[in-house]
Amino acid sequence: MFVHLDTLAAIRGRVENGDSPWTEAYEAFIDDVRDAMAAAPESVTDNGDGHEFKTKGPEDPEARKDYVAAIRTGDRIRDLGLAYQYTGADQYAEKAIELLDHWFLSSETHMAPVKTNSIEQYITLPKMWWGAELVRDHEAWNADSVGTEADLQEWVRAFLNDMGHGIPTEMGQQNIFNWQEMTHAAGSVYLRNWDRFREAMRRNREDGFNQLREDGLLENEITRASSLAYSLYAAKALVTAAELSRLYADKLDGPTLYEYQKFDTDRGAIERILDAHAPYVADPEAWEAMGEGDPDRFVNTDDFPARKQEAASSLYEVAYSYYEKDTYLEALTQSGQPVKNVPTYVSAQQAAIDNPDRPHRDERILGWTTFTHGERFRLDL
Repeated sequence: MFVHLDTLAAIRGRVENGDSPWTEAYEAFIDDVRDAMAAAPESVTDNGDGHEFKTKGPEDPEARKDYVAAIRTGDRIRDLGLAYQYTGADQYAEKAIELLDHWFLSSETHMAPVKTNSIEQYITLPKMWWGAELVRDHEAWNADSVGTEADLQEWVRAFLNDMGHGIPTEMGQQNIFNWQEMTHAAGSVYLRNWDRFREAMRRNREDGFNQLREDGLLENEITRASSLAYSLYAAKALVTAAELSRLYADKLDGPTLYEYQKFDTDRGAIERILDAHAPYVADPEAWEAMGEGDPDRFVNTDDFPARKQEAASSLYEVAYSYYEKDTYLEALTQSGQPVKNVPTYVSAQQAAIDNPDRPHRDERILGWTTFTHGERFRLDL
């Protein structure tokens, strides 16, 4: 879904040769896979509050149990699916299907297929579907102890129908809309519903760049505290969806998101965003300097901590694998982070944060981007 299987085969050859950056990333990835194999299944029912996904905002960490469980479960299912396709070992597929059944299908533990918290669901559920895609034809689906893969397809279909396509903020199009349409696109790939897939990509082309200015900045993100982080968050949603559009370009009725141009120049809309923000990944103080005389704009709450720099580095790693621009390479290899982050929800992400150089890891959907997307142009596909 987010990586072609030929790419995994090429990465395997690179790892066997001991080539960087993939070898170090594989070691980090396989550590996570071992943890996933040992993990007990989790579900939204663990908090004793029924089958609906319920979570509060970041200001109330104790009330975010469903969100944290979704992060961990999504990471595990994705990594197990990738491990199965990378190694061919059935144990990984069997464990992934066990976790999928527990989260989506079991009568006792399933999550109801309804949108209740939007963004927290948009940045967790698609990686579960990616893992499901990677094991969709495995014979473990035929076991009496789990639901069927057809049942999971029906769950995804019901959830997408409940999501809708509206622009979900009063101030207009923001990153949440881009994550929403990326979720539609990912679910559509899993369902093989190409009409729905095309609609999600059309929505991103037609409305997903409404806030983009000609200078590459995002008007509705820079009005917020942590404006640099929110702007990069929008870019990450767009690049993640662009990867889907690249891999399934033959299903589109228009350009990929990488190719889409809002303005009449030789640069696409996403490239314009990435170009504008790349200088500030390693120098966030320069971003704040742009806001002189306007205290409500260009604010970096928490001094753009290491967690946000890791998120930016993993974004630019995927971007570099497509554009091969030196400025993107500089962004992904930045170091000397000014602030260490408070502990994150996932120990694997903390490992990436504590080591600012490669391998990089996307906390949201893609995981260890150095493993799956690092310098794809150097692979012999």
